[in-house]
Parts: sequence; C-alpha cells; structure tokens
Amino acid sequence: MISQVACSCQTKSDSPLSSEQASFAIRNAQIFTAENETSFATAMMIRGEEIVYIGDDAGLEAILDEQTEVHDLEGRLILPGFHDVHQHTLEAHLPLIDCIIDATELDPENYIQPISNCRASDATNWILGWGHSIFTLMEAQRSPRAILDEAQPDLPVAIMEETSHSTWVNSRALELLNITRDTPDPQGGHILHDENGEPNGILLDSAGEYPWDLALSTNDSLREMNIEAIAEAMEHNSQFGITSAVDARTYLNRGYLEAYQSMEEWDELTVRMILSLWASPIANDEEQIALFQSLFHDDGGMLRIRQIKLYSDGLIQNTTAALLEPYSFEEVFSSPTGLSYFPEERLTRYIRELQPFGFDMHIHTIGDRAVRESLNAIEAQENSSSARHRFTHVELVHPDDLQRFAQLHVSADFQLGEHTQRAHINELAEFIGQERVDQRAWRIRELWETGANITISSDYDVGALNPLENIALAVDSHLPNVAQAVLAYTINGAHVMHSEEKTGSLEVGKFADFIILDRDIFSIPQNEIRETQVLITILGGEEVFRRAGFQF
Repeated sequence: MISQVACSCQTKSDSPLSSEQASFAIRNAQIFTAENETSFATAMMIRGEEIVYIGDDAGLEAILDEQTEVHDLEGRLILPGFHDVHQHTLEAHLPLIDCIIDATELDPENYIQPISNCRASDATNWILGWGHSIFTLMEAQRSPRAILDEAQPDLPVAIMEETSHSTWVNSRALELLNITRDTPDPQGGHILHDENGEPNGILLDSAGEYPWDLALSTNDSLREMNIEAIAEAMEHNSQFGITSAVDARTYLNRGYLEAYQSMEEWDELTVRMILSLWASPIANDEEQIALFQSLFHDDGGMLRIRQIKLYSDGLIQNTTAALLEPYSFEEVFSSPTGLSYFPEERLTRYIRELQPFGFDMHIHTIGDRAVRESLNAIEAQENSSSARHRFTHVELVHPDDLQRFAQLHVSADFQLGEHTQRAHINELAEFIGQERVDQRAWRIRELWETGANITISSDYDVGALNPLENIALAVDSHLPNVAQAVLAYTINGAHVMHSEEKTGSLEVGKFADFIILDRDIFSIPQNEIRETQVLITILGGEEVFRRAGFQF
C-alpha cells in the first residue's frame, strides 16, 4: 500500500532539525496522516508536543544522528488520535447509577426482586439506575409506579430508560418532585398517566430530567464523585485511542463544570475536552443565555467551553421525535407529529445570541421535522459560515434537505453502534412506515456524497465507546471505504471541535496525538476491524496508554 500513496515529506521551514530538538522519531511504519484518504508516510519525528517531520524513511535518516531515540515500528499502522465528538464522558462513569436493569427481561414484575436489593447512595439518598426498555413498562399489566413502589416503597427511585429519554420513578420520587395529576407537561416532555389520571411513574424526555436534577444537586460527596468519574473516563478513552472528545451533555446544575475545571487546574486531563453545555428546555431563556455567554472559554488548552447542546426533539421509539408527517404507530405518547424541546423560533434565538460569542450548536435531531427546523434556524443567521454547528443522530432527513447540510456548513454526526442499528432495522418501520424508512432513514452515504462534513461518534454509554467497532459498522453499510470512516473519526471530528489546525491529522506543526494499532485495518477483512486493539496512545508526544506487553 505504501508505494501507491503520496508521501508529504514535510519539515519545519523556520529552523533545521537536530537530535537535540527532537524528543523521539519513528521509522518503518505505515502512518495514515488523514490529510486525505490516500495520505500515508513511513516516518515521523516529534519534538515536545509537536510533529516536526513527517515523510519517508530516507528523509528521516537525513536529519537523524546517533543521539536521537528512534522507534522501528516494523510496519505497524499509526493513525491520528480518534476524536469522539459525542460521548457522555462524566455521566457514563458516575458510580451512583448502579441499580442496573436487564433490558432482555421483558416482564417488569421480574424487576421487583433485583430493584429491592438496590441501595441508596449516602451522597444522594436516592436509588438511581438504568437499563430498561420503555415498551417493557408500557406493556405491564399494572402501573409501572405500582411495580416500583412494591420494590422500594420508602426511598425515592429514578431509573433511566436505556436510551436516556425517559425515567421510571416511584411514588416517593413523585412526592419529592411535587408531581401530581394536575402538573402540566414541561416543554419537550410528558408526564404519563394511568387510567385514573394519576402519574404512572414514566416521565418522558425533558420531564425525565426532573428527578436527576434533584437527586444530583451538588454537594461535597458528589463533587468528589464527579472528579473521580472524569479521571476514570480519561483512562477509558485513552485505552481506545481517543485523544479528543466532547462531553455532549455538561449539566451546569450538577457540578460537572466545576469538576472539569478542577481536573484542568491539576493538569490531570489526558483527553482534549470540549464541554457542550446542556441547554435546559425548562429554563428561563434570558437567564440561561446570559449564563452561557459568560462561560465561553477557548484558550486552546485541554479544556474548552464552546458548544451548546440542545435537543430539537426526542426519539422515534418514544413517538417524541419531531416528524413532518404523523406517526403510523398506534399508540402515540405525544402529538401525532412528535414534540419539540426547542421549536424553530426559540432555537433561532439561541443561535443568534450565542453564535457571536463563539459558541457552536450541538443539536440533537432525530426526526425529519427536527432536522428541517434546525436547518432553518441556522439559515436565518447572517454569519453562520464560520461556525461549526452540527446535528447529532440525524435518523431521518427529507430528501429536500440533504443538500442543505453542505450549503449551510452543518456537520452530520452519526452513531452506528449495535443499539442504534437494531432500532433502525427492527423498529422504525413500525413507527413511520417502510416507505419513509427507505426514503429518509440513515442517509449517511447520501449526505457524504453532497460534500457535507460527516463524523462518527459513540454516544457512550448508550453506544460502545470503541471507535474501531463504529468504523467497522460504517464501512459495512454507510461509507465507501475504511479511509473515509477513519477521516470521520479524526480530521472531520477535529473540524467540529474547531481544532483542525492542531489535531485530527498528522502534519508538521500539529500536536503529536497518535495511536499505534496491532493490525492494518486498511488491508484486513472488514469483519476483523472491530477486533483491532490500540497498542499505545500518545497525546502531545507523551504516552497516556500502553497495552501490556507492547514494547515501544
């Protein structure tokens, strides 16, 4: 393969290289630089945090001397560090959410015994869990609240559904939240009721945030747990070769920002992080926008605050995704065409008032109406071409809107893990009909062909964190080749993070953020890509992960 691709053979133009300047060098490697889909080199030199040479072995030999530390890679593959632009970095590692439900159990009555064994954390005095399917609860023979009350009659319980778009609570939780039969639905959510008009214990979409906001109100114990969760997340990301990431739902009212700031102050971040601040649909707009404006921060360091996470809609499986035409599903939980967290006019305002401060919008869009309204909101801005707005999930796109992504410089971010694929294949037609699935669902290849910036991300812990699993899925059914899938996880992600000048590809002057793999994903069968392992992760020229037994 090396003989068939271009070698850029770059060196710094401002000064000659010497061994005193270089930290170390690599030769006899297969280095995919990610400048484009055919850009490979064989040698690289690092000085401090940066790459100072990348090219062929002969060019490296010309600037080496005996004192330079040189690593012979024996043909191993090097990639730029992965950019996971949508993960729940802190949230996924909180030890509090430990009452885990087996989603394969389809009789909710069988949840009673395991939930009765769950214990509340001293930090919250709530029992917090995760994992069930909303349809398992909806098909129960009695109220979901009554089932949970039998398991835990005294302590408040909140269990997040496997997609995080609804929460199951008991009577004690409803009491603490002051939710009664007369409580109105919040913007972007629904409080479901039983046949007697009483809350049945299922809080859909934004209503499901109520118990978590109360349970996770910051205290000293939670502050420490938040910091420990970030530290664990750093190690987990490095293990999978992720050197840059976006925490896609940074809650300000749960102490997440302060925890990240402490980690940055202590110089303990080992992933370049962007925080995507959570925009609550139930907040006062003037107060929330002013708070966001005061928090923008981007000094090019390890922690940057420059994205706003907004939900345009919910989920197709909850019938809360915003559709252009009505659902075909028999039982619709919201209106016939879904709901909106941030309707078009409100979203337009947020972009208009936050974009001038440097913020990019990270918009959850599932339904085709959500996509269209979000595109309209961006099109309404006068100077959006320099922004890096992106839509995440993008499950349905009307054909009329495909070209608009590239025209408006909007990135499309996709998650391709097993959970998402299963939902796409087995469920969507039941909700919207096969014709709409065929014409509008998962238009990844079509969007790529328009020239839109395509990224792949994990949505961890809803999806698998391992980028190589998602790259394998992308090549199986969505993108034309492995190189394009890698670009979606590297330089394209760097573009979304406003960091393509320093990360995302391996070029002179950029940070030495790279990984070494145990096999060549460009030549092995596609079904083996997911088995590939990261041998070492280098961030800014320094090792942050090494697999046991690997010599470097």
